[in-house]
Amino acid sequence: MKKITLLLLITVTSFQFLQAQDDPIESAFKSAFEGDNVFNSNLGLTSIDGQNFFGMRLQPEFSFGKFGLGLDIPLLFNLETGDIRKEEFEQGAGLLRMIRFLRYGNKNIDPFYAKIGDLTGERLGFGNLVGNYTNATSFERRKVGASVSILIKKMVGLEAIYSDLNFSGSQKMLALRPFIKPFGRTNIPIVKTIEVGASFVTDNDDFQEEGVDNRTTRFSADGVSANGFDMGLSLLRTSLLNLRVDAQYSKISKIDLLATENPMADYDEGDGFSIGVETDFRFLANTIFMNARIERQWYSDNYIPQLFNFAYEINKDARLSELLTAKKSQGIFGTLSAEILQTVKIGGSLLIPDNLDEDDPDSRGAIVSVDLETKQIGRFKARGTYLKAGLNNLGDAFRLDERSLANLIVTYRIGKIFEAGVDYQWTFAANESGKFIATNQVRPYVGVSLDF
Repeated sequence: MKKITLLLLITVTSFQFLQAQDDPIESAFKSAFEGDNVFNSNLGLTSIDGQNFFGMRLQPEFSFGKFGLGLDIPLLFNLETGDIRKEEFEQGAGLLRMIRFLRYGNKNIDPFYAKIGDLTGERLGFGNLVGNYTNATSFERRKVGASVSILIKKMVGLEAIYSDLNFSGSQKMLALRPFIKPFGRTNIPIVKTIEVGASFVTDNDDFQEEGVDNRTTRFSADGVSANGFDMGLSLLRTSLLNLRVDAQYSKISKIDLLATENPMADYDEGDGFSIGVETDFRFLANTIFMNARIERQWYSDNYIPQLFNFAYEINKDARLSELLTAKKSQGIFGTLSAEILQTVKIGGSLLIPDNLDEDDPDSRGAIVSVDLETKQIGRFKARGTYLKAGLNNLGDAFRLDERSLANLIVTYRIGKIFEAGVDYQWTFAANESGKFIATNQVRPYVGVSLDF
């Protein structure tokens, strides 16, 4: 608790300092899905690991200027025993898991940004080391992380991501990126947007759930480290189009325990280089808003681009073991997202190596993700996310297994405030022995939904 209090004190102090130092950076590319105030409360039945529960979840989201707050408060009762379910609050951050997110500002837009809670979608810099990231891989054991981005006097800045404010055990994943915009205070087009940064990622996570024999943090406990350098600039920036280019180099250090346990493997540190182009496009006052990124990657043996992604948090040992057989290769990473009529938001990403081989289990795997969110369309509304890693066959991209995460919520409006819906989740939960396994939950419900 003392460490959490100290972290909040530093955050508030930094915020007050920056408010006096700089004005917010204005952006024409603001999402229509930001800043909503919604109160959701749903009531229904759910089955978790063969046990049936009845109850409700309170899921309000509030926005006050640059502040945003989202809560997730479960009240589930076992139908056989009548006991309230407490597993979601045991271990780790405990009651802090009720905070789905607490946010101030917009990253890469405002000079000060801070978020506590679910870090889905966070990336460090241009994303070569930490990208496609989430710390919310388990519905049962939602982590509470922290992300901060600071820019002082339009010239000097710092990005920081900490994966889990559970202070039991050693340091969890910490990612830092100090950066400088040497000409940020000038008015010279293109030149003033030049940004140079250095990235540092470390993890000494040795945390293990009580009573769980299947440990997944042996290699991270031995110490994981990676670092890199990057440079980017905007070639064109108008109210309709923002075109950026960047280059990144990064290196993943050798993990001693991984090498010791696999002495026959040709294993050492690995490095990678990439060049990317990213663009935002806005048409007719956000009638259509698009973001696209394409990145060409070159990497050596024992290197994985976006090593620290959602798959890393599912099973750290399994993810780090992939470094043993990762071969020298090239690849493409691309993302595309669009908002249409400020009503439908859809996007996806694909990381695919050139040498993808379904017959070679040791070949580098692809990563695919899909996101969907809608506002009220008639009486219906939907929200969903799908991610899968380790693909050797793209035809297998949408089959759910231990490499997948998925969530889809579809609701039907009944009157002004009531709704009925179905919440489907493919996530990770603890079974009777305490081992975390892939599992699915289908939860029909009725509830209250208020937009204000």
